[in-house]
Amino acid sequence: MPDNKRKKIVFAVTVIFGLLSIHKALAQFGMGIRAGGNLSSTDGSAFRSNKRVGFQIGGDLTYRFNKNIALQAEPVYNLIRIRNNDQTAQREHGIGAGTRKLAYMSVPLYLKLNFTRTIAIMGGLDFNFLLNDDRYKLNNGDNAFRSRPRTGYSLGAELGGVYFRYRKFNRTNNIIDNWTADIEQYQLGFKFELF
Repeated sequence: MPDNKRKKIVFAVTVIFGLLSIHKALAQFGMGIRAGGNLSSTDGSAFRSNKRVGFQIGGDLTYRFNKNIALQAEPVYNLIRIRNNDQTAQREHGIGAGTRKLAYMSVPLYLKLNFTRTIAIMGGLDFNFLLNDDRYKLNNGDNAFRSRPRTGYSLGAELGGVYFRYRKFNRTNNIIDNWTADIEQYQLGFKFELF
C-alpha cells in the first residue's frame, strides 16, 4: 500500500474516532430556553407585601452525570414587584410607600434528579444580583437598594415542558438601619430543550 494512501486512511480513522468521542461527550450536555410568570412577596421591616405578579425569561445549561442525576444552571432575567410601607417616608434615609419593580439576573445552580425523561425534581443555591439598583432613590438622593450579589436557595420540579420553581433570598437596602427584605417567589413557566 502506498505511503500516501496509508496516511489518508489513518487520518480518516482518526477523524471518525474524534467525532465519535466528541459526540459522546456532547451527549452529556444539554441546553434549553424558558419563560414564565412569577408571584413574589416580601417580608421585612420596611417591606411587606402579598403576592405580586412578575415574569422571568432565560435558559438552562445541563450536565448529565447519568440518566438520573444532572447539574443544571439556569441564567434567568427576573422582574420582581415588591411593595414597601410608608414607615420611613418622612426620614432622610427613608422612602415613600409604593410598589417597586426590581430587575434581577439570577443564576440558580441545581442538583437535578430525573425520575423519568419528563419528570424531575431539583434543589440548590440561587445566586442573584440587582440590575436596576439606581432606579429608586431615598429622600436624600442615595440609591435605595444595593446591587451586590446575594445568595439564596431554590427548589423546583419539571413535568414535560412545564416547570415550577420556589425561590427565597433577601435583599439588603440603604433604608434606615439597612433593613432587609426576605423575598419569596413562585415561578411557573414553559421550557424548550434545544439539545
